[in-house]
Amino acid sequence: MATTLPHHVFTTQEIRMIEQEHAQVHNGHCYDLMEKAGRAVFDEMRQVNAHPNMVYVLTGKGNNGGDGYIVAAMLLKHHIPFRLFALGEPHADSEAHTAFSYFTQVGGVVEYELPNLSAEAAQGNSPDIVIDALLGTGLESAPRAPVGQWIDFINSTKAYVIAVDVPSGINADTGTVYTDSVMANKTVCMLGLKPGLVTGDAVDYVGEIKVAHLGLDVNSYHGKISASEVDGAPYYPLYLSTYEDIIADLPVRTQSAHKGDSGRVLLIGGSVGFGGAICLAGQGALRAGAGLVKVATDKANISALNAARPELMTVDMADDDAMQQALAWADVIAIGPGLGQSARAEELVEMALAAEKTTILDADALNIISHHGMSFNQRTIMTPHPGEAARLLGTTVDKINADRYKAIYELQQRSGGVVLLKGAGTLICDGKSIIIVKEGSPAMASGGMGDLLTGIIAALRAQGLSQMQATLAGACIHGRSGELSGDDFGIMGTLALDLLPYVRYLVNKRPGLAAHHRGNGEQEFSLARYEAQVNAMLTNPA
Repeated sequence: MATTLPHHVFTTQEIRMIEQEHAQVHNGHCYDLMEKAGRAVFDEMRQVNAHPNMVYVLTGKGNNGGDGYIVAAMLLKHHIPFRLFALGEPHADSEAHTAFSYFTQVGGVVEYELPNLSAEAAQGNSPDIVIDALLGTGLESAPRAPVGQWIDFINSTKAYVIAVDVPSGINADTGTVYTDSVMANKTVCMLGLKPGLVTGDAVDYVGEIKVAHLGLDVNSYHGKISASEVDGAPYYPLYLSTYEDIIADLPVRTQSAHKGDSGRVLLIGGSVGFGGAICLAGQGALRAGAGLVKVATDKANISALNAARPELMTVDMADDDAMQQALAWADVIAIGPGLGQSARAEELVEMALAAEKTTILDADALNIISHHGMSFNQRTIMTPHPGEAARLLGTTVDKINADRYKAIYELQQRSGGVVLLKGAGTLICDGKSIIIVKEGSPAMASGGMGDLLTGIIAALRAQGLSQMQATLAGACIHGRSGELSGDDFGIMGTLALDLLPYVRYLVNKRPGLAAHHRGNGEQEFSLARYEAQVNAMLTNPA
């Protein structure tokens, strides 16, 4: 049976290792796994619609198609109306051919030409559900004819689409979406979650993901493929993380805590005309719990910044003496939001790196490094988006997005420390593992979100979390805040500052917190009430 998403993520090479070892003790085959896979898909289909009027099953010639034949056999057994369309007969002596033979022996009919959807609709025979069993995990290039036309056929139906293992047309390891790819409503992933399904463009195609372990304990195989054994695949053990996974790592304040115990953060950025970026970073750091936050910015921004958030201290970033004092004062440094790429900006990046403290490098700091080159140390946290990553690696955005796992591996190898690659399915790498952040929302597709993230990570690091903990927790809090804000008020029109109430709430989240509040006669978190209080304070500051 299918399960919820696991924390371990498996490359296709690891899946092959599992299958090979299973075959060694099952007379050289994995047909029993194919049977279980087909049943898992059938069970998921029944969860969607227990009594569909018509199901289409589209099969390829490989093992993915074999799973489809098992699904069709189950449909036949349960007297559910269906039609099976095949690209061709599976290769002889293959497990898929065994499934094909079984299906035909029990009375199944195979069709090799696709129907006319308009004609079927006119007769009331349109499919409610389509099972995509065309292509599996081995795809490394755009599907060849006629597969593309069959994929287009699936996408042209108005049916609920269930993909077997991976939507046809997607690279299971990298997430690359080729020209023709199935748009699934649900993907039933066999044995283990594949990395390509949770990052990059693929997230728009996979729908709901369920994992069917097929009765095997697969976790002992996790992370077995190393960089020396395979080229072009993820190089470190892969894990999935959500906000719930980082709650235990969040900082806790004692009753006697004071501002000095919660860390000192220095944020550097905000050239003329870009003061908003560093102001957002500063507010993110404050709401994520930093005790003291100082902003080094162009003096033209200081008055506006103090008016917007008086809790932020300020420094003129053109003043060398003041900058040296601020760098010495800070526990954690973050540089880049709105910094610009002037000669002074380059000097500031060099000064920040020379301070030998944890330094978060974002935005223009990354652009400066890509143009001029600078030495890194293990205390850096880099947070590039794909464009910045492309400049750092001397490649194109398309190549970064084509294999985000390879990109973050190469970035971390060059820079050391921790690297966070932004985008759908944010990736974090510390040289030991790659973590996929299963948080975020399209509500976050607006300016300033990355600046906010920089401040959040800096605050968590200043409060004692390790570099990896702070980066991961910051990304999970940031992504969940965006999701909550979008859910409450709508995806479009969400601004970076809209996330701040949620950031504060999530940083303070602890198991039992809501129950504790209820026990004291207090209400649970209400954003509407919180915003009303804030607006009242802004209107009547006295």
